[in-house]
Amino acid sequence: MRIDDHMDLNELAQHMGGATIEQARRMRELLLEKPRARTEDFTGKEWAELVLEATR
Repeated sequence: MRIDDHMDLNELAQHMGGATIEQARRMRELLLEKPRARTEDFTGKEWAELVLEATR
């Protein structure tokens, strides 16, 4: 999934394992801070850490 300001928050929430829209919005903010173009560019560990941070 491409990382940008117009990411589909419903799709991102699904990629996060069923997160809320607000959690997906926070995740988008975290992703935009990282120098990556796609969600697939993160390792499993990196992704898990971001999901945990976004869902706190």
